[in-house]
Amino acid sequence: MDIYEEIKKLTEISAMSGREDRMISYIISRLKESADDLHVDKMGNVTATYLGRGENPPSIAYFAHMDEVGLIVKKIEDTGFLRLERVGGIPEKVLPSEFLDVHTLDGTTSVRGVVGNTSHHLTSAEKKFSVTAINEIYVDIGCRSKEEVLSLGVDIGSSVTYVPNFMKMGNCIVSKSLDDRMGIYTLLALAEHLETAEHEATVYLIFTVQEEFNVRSSTPTFKRLEPDAAICVDISPACDTPELEGKYDMALGKGVAIMYMNFHGRGTLGGLLPNPKLNQFLEEIAKDELMNCQKEVVIGVITDDAFTQLAGTEGIPMAHLSIPLRYTHSPAEAACVKDIEDCAELMCLSACKFGRHVDLSRGC
Repeated sequence: MDIYEEIKKLTEISAMSGREDRMISYIISRLKESADDLHVDKMGNVTATYLGRGENPPSIAYFAHMDEVGLIVKKIEDTGFLRLERVGGIPEKVLPSEFLDVHTLDGTTSVRGVVGNTSHHLTSAEKKFSVTAINEIYVDIGCRSKEEVLSLGVDIGSSVTYVPNFMKMGNCIVSKSLDDRMGIYTLLALAEHLETAEHEATVYLIFTVQEEFNVRSSTPTFKRLEPDAAICVDISPACDTPELEGKYDMALGKGVAIMYMNFHGRGTLGGLLPNPKLNQFLEEIAKDELMNCQKEVVIGVITDDAFTQLAGTEGIPMAHLSIPLRYTHSPAEAACVKDIEDCAELMCLSACKFGRHVDLSRGC
């Protein structure tokens, strides 16, 4: 599986939160021949099961989200311009003059548009250094009336996503929606590995929906499965660029990160404090295999595992692997290919080494 071609393909698939059907179909097409069982729940979460050895084997789940940040059409002006709301953490600062794909309401096709940006020559002094708020942003799709927009199949409720733009840049890749298509890539790599590798545990590969919108939509899957352990695979903001240098110890090219705490930083959204022994299990594998590995503690980031850890009757021991990513949620996210490969390797090793001998109990 060529990492460049695979991630390029994944990032080209439009899958805004709540509109993941194209990605769901792609995952099914990729895994229907290899998985022992393939299940899509009513939310859209996909679970591929690879059965372990013997009777009543232990189970471990690996999961990553299929969706991407985007926008939604909230109003069509009589003049043909579109007004938007954010779906997930789209940063308004990146939107002016950005090319976007505006999808028809039925999701069958899309039209290309551009976010309007006041002509430089006529921009007032007070506006030159300010961020345009979402309620002032509009999209131009070349229509001159509301009727013309509607005739294209675009309507209130249409999804809007960044334009596919995958490219290589040195030893890095740059694209929209690397968050979390890199995680999806590692799950597909693990699926390929499990086709031939021996593993004591039953391994669940879970492709989740709506992480960017509400971080809770995978909970039904974990209540249904109640695995003995689970590992989330997502991104973490890299702090190796000039404006973020030193904020956190996270950099491209230094390997996958084992997370020790993440937290949203406000309200009830919470975060994850992983199972210490599951982290130790991952750390020991990385050490034995001489793998580059980082440690992550970050405020301002929250992922699926913040809530899935609470599923079932006793909760689920969780760990989290993070792939460092620059320019998160922008149209040009950047990652190091070796970090992605290291993450996939650690997942493959841990899936095959996980068994009843791995003690995840607390208090001893």
